[in-house]
Amino acid sequence: MTVKIYLRSILKDKKNCLALFDTNRNGDINNLETVVPSGSKVIWELDYLSGIKIITKIWSKEKNSQIFKSDPRKGWLNKGFEIQLPEFKEERREEYNIEYILCDGTKMNIDPYIRVLPPPPNG
Repeated sequence: MTVKIYLRSILKDKKNCLALFDTNRNGDINNLETVVPSGSKVIWELDYLSGIKIITKIWSKEKNSQIFKSDPRKGWLNKGFEIQLPEFKEERREEYNIEYILCDGTKMNIDPYIRVLPPPPNG
């Protein structure tokens, strides 16, 4: 399964914020928790007219990350990043960083969450 997370720069209370929404129909400002099945591919992309020039880096805040065995890599045909998640037998949750540059050159960093669900039990 592939889950996409879209990024868009917005102003909230005169401050630059990041609106995130995913293909699971969840969204939030600066603090999205994306839920993905074990073994899924996750892709971060800029939303149309996002106000973001480029995503520069995505990485786990955990020192010995279980979910991010490597940092997400820039995709071949888009300006986004992607990662193939490992298979897990139990649920995992981690905070991670997204570093990006706005169209006006401002460097930003936010730290949302990703939660990986184990495969359903065989019945």
